[in-house]
Amino acid sequence: MLKRLSLPLVAGLVVGLSGCGLIYKPTGHVLAHYSQDEVVPYVIGSGDLDLAACGTGMGQHQFLSSFSRVIGRPSNVLLNTSLLAGLCAEAEAQEAQLRFARALREGNTEEARDARIESQRLFRRTALRRYAVYRDTVDAFGELGNGECPSLGNDTEEFEYMAGTLTSIQALLSDIQASSSVGVPQDVAARAGRATTCMDNEKWWGVPNALQAVVWLSVPGTMPEGKDPWAQLKEAADYGETKGMPMAAMLYAVAGYGQSDDAREKEGIRQVAKIYNAGDGPEDYLILSEVAYAQALYLSDRIWTRETGQRTPFLALGDFPGEDSSDSDSDFDADSFLN
Repeated sequence: MLKRLSLPLVAGLVVGLSGCGLIYKPTGHVLAHYSQDEVVPYVIGSGDLDLAACGTGMGQHQFLSSFSRVIGRPSNVLLNTSLLAGLCAEAEAQEAQLRFARALREGNTEEARDARIESQRLFRRTALRRYAVYRDTVDAFGELGNGECPSLGNDTEEFEYMAGTLTSIQALLSDIQASSSVGVPQDVAARAGRATTCMDNEKWWGVPNALQAVVWLSVPGTMPEGKDPWAQLKEAADYGETKGMPMAAMLYAVAGYGQSDDAREKEGIRQVAKIYNAGDGPEDYLILSEVAYAQALYLSDRIWTRETGQRTPFLALGDFPGEDSSDSDSDFDADSFLN
């Protein structure tokens, strides 16, 4: 009797399991479309960078990637989750860099070496995730900078193309900080620079022109004759300010840091702080304002740590050591507060 019952049971299990397989594909398509249509716009409109980067990016990437086993790879969605996960890894790497700077300033060589190793490991992780963004951007829209512009159907796809292009450049920079251990192709930045001509500079707050100028400054042989990258960067940053978006100003500051131009780096940081504190940014893209602020704050923290051994005082982005500022709490007496 048991044997006779077991055969129908086994058959039922086989049918049931095969039925589960039948629903994976439509489920994958539904989730991919839902993520593209609803999750991505929601995240870029959110104002919590840590939650978006280390929550959505880290928490959802593996789940959504798993559907590549049953449907075509949802590259549009995955470039977003990898981008966010890269920001999460970069934040950890930057903290290690600040620890390195403090240890170096204090003459603690063992601590400095350890922090340096930690930062390299974390920048490698960052580069790996950002290189994945580059590959998914190419998969979704075609090779960057090949002379042809992709067909972009809506604002979300335009944003993804711009964000993917920017992150592709960051992938190379992160890899350099990880001793080029990932092997991001050296021509990625030049390709990304050419791809900026496919973007609407005015619609996207001057970011494409700023990004193009950063590539001109960073990659020898890419700047056309007669162009002034610093003038283009400043114009882009000022245009972004009129729209309440600090991304181009952040790129101006990053370029100043990359070119060891302290005056321009500080100028860019101040402009980011001014735009961000005004609170007039486009509400549908709040996450970009948060990214710009976080990057400018890190650059500021490097300056403060180098000069004082401490990071930027609370709510004092735009102020620098040695400047007279009534807003700074750099002279805060912790002992008197605790006693």
